[in-house]
Amino acid sequence: MSSGHRRKRPRPSYSCMECTRRKLRCSKQIPCSACVERGVAQYCRRRTGSSVSEARDPSPVFGASSTRRIPDDRGTPSVIPCSDAINNLSPASHSSPVRTQQGNITTSPMNPDTIDVHCAVPMLQESRPRRRVVDNVNEDAAVMLEFLALSRQRVSQIAQIDQTHIRGQSSILTEAYELLFTLKQVRTMMAYHQDCISWIHNVVHLPTFRDQCESLFADPTKVQPCWLALYYAMLAVTLYHADPGILQEIDIPSSTQMSELCYQKSLDSLHRADFMINHNILSIQAICLLIYVGHNLGQSDRISVLLASAVRIAQCLCLHRLGSTSGEGADEAQRTQSARQQWLIDREVSKRVWWFLVRQDWLQIPFNNTYTIHPTQFNTPMPANCEEDVDLMFSTAGIIEHDQEHFTQGSYTMVLNHVAVLIWKTQDKMCQQGHPNKVDDGLRKLYTEVIQADRDLRELMNKMPSFFRGPTTSSSMQEVHIKFQREVLFLALAHKFYSVHRHFQIPSFKDPWFAYTKVSCLPIIRRSLATIVSSPEEPYFYIVRSMWTVNTQVLTAAEEIRALALKTSRFLQINQTKSRIAKRGFVLINTLLDLDRRIESGDREHFNIKDIVSQVEGNDDHPTAAPADLHCDAVNSGSIVDWLARDITTWESIVGALEGV
Repeated sequence: MSSGHRRKRPRPSYSCMECTRRKLRCSKQIPCSACVERGVAQYCRRRTGSSVSEARDPSPVFGASSTRRIPDDRGTPSVIPCSDAINNLSPASHSSPVRTQQGNITTSPMNPDTIDVHCAVPMLQESRPRRRVVDNVNEDAAVMLEFLALSRQRVSQIAQIDQTHIRGQSSILTEAYELLFTLKQVRTMMAYHQDCISWIHNVVHLPTFRDQCESLFADPTKVQPCWLALYYAMLAVTLYHADPGILQEIDIPSSTQMSELCYQKSLDSLHRADFMINHNILSIQAICLLIYVGHNLGQSDRISVLLASAVRIAQCLCLHRLGSTSGEGADEAQRTQSARQQWLIDREVSKRVWWFLVRQDWLQIPFNNTYTIHPTQFNTPMPANCEEDVDLMFSTAGIIEHDQEHFTQGSYTMVLNHVAVLIWKTQDKMCQQGHPNKVDDGLRKLYTEVIQADRDLRELMNKMPSFFRGPTTSSSMQEVHIKFQREVLFLALAHKFYSVHRHFQIPSFKDPWFAYTKVSCLPIIRRSLATIVSSPEEPYFYIVRSMWTVNTQVLTAAEEIRALALKTSRFLQINQTKSRIAKRGFVLINTLLDLDRRIESGDREHFNIKDIVSQVEGNDDHPTAAPADLHCDAVNSGSIVDWLARDITTWESIVGALEGV
């Protein structure tokens, strides 16, 4: 046959089978954004090249026709970098694609989402080359089969197998449970939470949750255990932060005890739902809320483990792969308006939940020197700056996203999200420098990165919404909310300056090379601390004072300056009946002040960390560890402790040095 009559080979298709079947635009990445947004990422796969050409091209694989190109879909990266919030990151840890000698094939980490478990390998025929059979098998098939043996939920979801009867779980709670409050009380508390508390976390769409509460009281027989965990968590946070006077108006006398009860019931509901097996975004939301009570109850270790679990569950639910566009397909467009709006709300809540986990993970980097979430492993953008009221939230085109100068419930967390990104970038740059003991002039190179982070943080402050940078002329109730959020935010930023400079706090008073640290940190700490401790007593300030982050940041700031330490001690003393952070901080500050006076008078020569720990633990009704378990040699071997022990500098000399700068 002449070459002119040779049948032309079809061009390879890089669109997934779902988008091809629905005639939708495909992002041509597996899983594509359209399938992720429709919740069918597990079904997203390309038609393999051999399935298209086998019937048309019976030529053998080897020989003259062996120049057939390998389809590029084998080289499509399964991990997409986060494109919106951190598109300017350039970490050294980003690995470059690996090129093989057989062609431009980019290797990538295995992703179970891209596995075609429906692809059956036909029986080998004697006349069929073995290469063709292998072409039909996805490279991650072995991993998926291993997951199948391990009873991973992902396999069951892809195969559409109901595992409820196998796991012995039910989506409806059949055991007895307590609602604890009347519908009227719950309505009042949730309305108060929406108006005054939701800005702290921003992981729950309160109008939707309040409708769900109405449905619960209308039919208490149909409730999911994971939703009940969220219900109790919402109550716990509300009871803990609400002003007692407001709660007494609805006949709730002891808010602290009831908050602890709801906290424990939320934990019990999570375990009753077997949340580590039965993955649900409601469980993640409950964990996010429990943070605000658990830390104050002295259960930080439990909270850290729950957060790690929440991150993994969120990844299993693909909350990290939502993409920058909605990818709404034709089937979603045919929904009713209310159903479409709820779909968009659920997507927005998913973004908020994911970035809450990112924020919690990255803001603790300066203290743990490690993190769980890497920015190249997710592409979920930051949440939109939008209203919560459904009537104000939507237009015909979708969610109305305002610029940052428009105050919303998410304005506070929006700033902290950008701070968290900055903290991660700083950590990555410092890791690029290597260990200071193994690099020439390593400590000063690290300090150069700290100085740059300090500048970036100040630039971020200058670019914050104007209502957070200074007072406005408005006298509305919204301005009252903004005022206290602004003070909390300034305290948080002061804490972040301290975090960035954390490893150079003591050297800044010994080596002039690091003197910028004391010039940078102490003034903003003094300003924010003085503002917080002098705030007037009113219901909204009670919320601020009850936040575990405020108590922690006040304690950190007070350790730097003696003049404000006494006022801070009284601030923490008020909260010590309900917060173990405040209680232990109150004892710690007074112990440090006493040691400072004794060192200044000559009765003591140095700080002894073991004595300080023993004093704080001895005044705690529920100590975390026996003082005898703490060995002095182990504690005093750290570099920071060595700095403290070598050259004593009292608070008076610190403040004096600052004022002399």
